[in-house]
Amino acid sequence: MIIKCLKGGRVVDPANKIDEEKDIYFGDGKILNFSDQSDSKDVEIIDVREKIIFPGLIDLRTHLKYITSEKGENISSLTKAASAGGYTTIMLMPDTDSRADNPGAIQYVQDRINNEALINVLVCGCLTKDASGEKLAPLGSFREINVKAISDCPQSIQDNQIFAKGVEYASMFNLPVIDLPRDFSLSSHGVAHDGPVALKMGLGGYPRIAEELFVQRAISVANSLGTRIHLSSISSSGSVDMIREAKKRNVSISADVTPHHLFLTEKSISEYNPNFKTSPPLREEKDRKSLINGLFDGTIDSISSAHQPYEEHIKNVEYDLSPPGVIGIQTALSASYECLKDEKNFSWLKLISFLSTNAAKILSLDIPSFESGKNANIVIFDPHKKWSFNKSTSLSNASNCPFDNFQFNGRIEKTFMNGHLIFDSN
Repeated sequence: MIIKCLKGGRVVDPANKIDEEKDIYFGDGKILNFSDQSDSKDVEIIDVREKIIFPGLIDLRTHLKYITSEKGENISSLTKAASAGGYTTIMLMPDTDSRADNPGAIQYVQDRINNEALINVLVCGCLTKDASGEKLAPLGSFREINVKAISDCPQSIQDNQIFAKGVEYASMFNLPVIDLPRDFSLSSHGVAHDGPVALKMGLGGYPRIAEELFVQRAISVANSLGTRIHLSSISSSGSVDMIREAKKRNVSISADVTPHHLFLTEKSISEYNPNFKTSPPLREEKDRKSLINGLFDGTIDSISSAHQPYEEHIKNVEYDLSPPGVIGIQTALSASYECLKDEKNFSWLKLISFLSTNAAKILSLDIPSFESGKNANIVIFDPHKKWSFNKSTSLSNASNCPFDNFQFNGRIEKTFMNGHLIFDSN
């Protein structure tokens, strides 16, 4: 067995509350407890001084329109980009061309994943058939084929009765429901935050209340039924306030936010660049600050990429006509670090919890750590390395990134999956 040692790095392991200089040994795909064998001739030493070492990241929400695509994003390109972002596990939303609303379709997607994925890809099943919001999907059969969560995302069920019944049904199989809170009756014509920027640009508004009403719905349902609901892509300060109060009452609710909502505001769309068009839209500075505060006080649990790739001829059209969504799985950690590193409550333990540990808890997955016997899913991050995301550094087959040509301070250097090197920036 070949044993490797990551020597001299700063090890961040939130599961065990470790943030210290420590050597990590791994071999045969597993973390090894060989800290007293650093002088062994059988050990390959990798110098990681001044680098941050942490377990592989977990993404709660990733989209892929086509399971197989020659020109657009596919499983292979998606997982390559994810590995470059430090992810070793991602959750694939059910809005693929093979809609994940029945066991056969889900099995097809999983078979393609098994053949083509570079990392661990979990399949999220539909809450309703064809994600139409009308009839519940056969959720009981999903658990048998290793589905870890249920969602109609990026759609949101508009019928309150169907939503409540779906949540209750999913809870029978211990499946968390992931909901993108959005009232279409208030936002269907909105393409930007309902504020002064949209008004000046002549764009239809997507108001905060369209999100906040459905956040309150989810809180009420979770409280009434005693079930788990996860709210994805929270963007509004009002939503943060409601979730905070719900958690004080021990309502079983969790939430995530995207790096682009943490980093950017509505001002980014001023030149009608469709790569800044997303759903929910980028909002005001007060919302952005509220999201950051919500992360650090425990109101918001996780950071998810909401990676949603589009081919250039589909995305790069008139702003009104461009579909909402951006890619971000390769930039999520760098963007989050860039945005949060100067906050007074920042710590590496918190950042990796936001991007890994807490997502595992939400999905009831094995918590990533560096305990002996755990899978050697390891990321090496250089906080001093400057880099720009562009066509030369991107591994995605899509280019709709809001951080295109932005220079980040800090880059993923290497990613190991089960002890195998799957990404190397050098």
